[in-house]
Amino acid sequence: FATQTCFQGRYGEELDSDQFGSQIMFHAAEMGTREVHGRLENVEVTWAGQAFRLGRYPIHFHMNGDVSGSYVKGCAIHHTFNRAVTVHGVDNLLVENNVAYDNMGHAFFLEDGIEENNIFRGNLAIFTKTSSSLLNVDVTPASFWIVNPVNTFENNVAAGSTHFGFWFNMPAHPGGPSFTNTVCPRNKGMLKFSGNEAHSCGRYGIWVWEFWNPRGDGSCEATEPHMTTLEDFHGWHNLRGVEVEEGSGIEMKNFVL
Repeated sequence: FATQTCFQGRYGEELDSDQFGSQIMFHAAEMGTREVHGRLENVEVTWAGQAFRLGRYPIHFHMNGDVSGSYVKGCAIHHTFNRAVTVHGVDNLLVENNVAYDNMGHAFFLEDGIEENNIFRGNLAIFTKTSSSLLNVDVTPASFWIVNPVNTFENNVAAGSTHFGFWFNMPAHPGGPSFTNTVCPRNKGMLKFSGNEAHSCGRYGIWVWEFWNPRGDGSCEATEPHMTTLEDFHGWHNLRGVEVEEGSGIEMKNFVL
């Protein structure tokens, strides 16, 4: 009989059932001190992340504030149990030219809604699949989960997601440890959304739900409606190309569906 181990049991079943993998976390002891700089390039990350454990992601920048100069570039993140790249309480991170394949739950993930001025450029997410071991929204995951529009999403591709390509889900205020009632993501306009593509998704290429109504300068006090623009999007072979469930002031320019 084979010896029992943490990862492979007598019949090898645990390889599929444990869903307990490695994690890479960049986390400063104190937020806003710029103590942490993370630069990952051309790294393969597989069998990573830990199901049923929030915060245990394959690649995770966690509650650091400004991380200017940090990046995740040219990495392959595949066959993971809990997302691909998570940006949590972080600003000014570059996530560029990565491939995420066969990931459980949202793949490229902004977490609380406080995250701003991050750049997601040239990333490919393939086969983002449902998970019942994370948040409720991970049962219907998106390859790109966007909870604050003051970020750049440029030339990314979502292919073969079980549900959504790009999901805009703006909270009234940031959640989790980033909670503050002085920031209102629903009032903010898009920094940049251009040249993105979604195809072969089980539901929508782009889904705006719930509530995105840009106002004035984006502050919580702003009331005057303000237009924001999503441009140069290509969606094909999805159940639906684009759906705005609840929103206003969103211009869709040069879309091909």
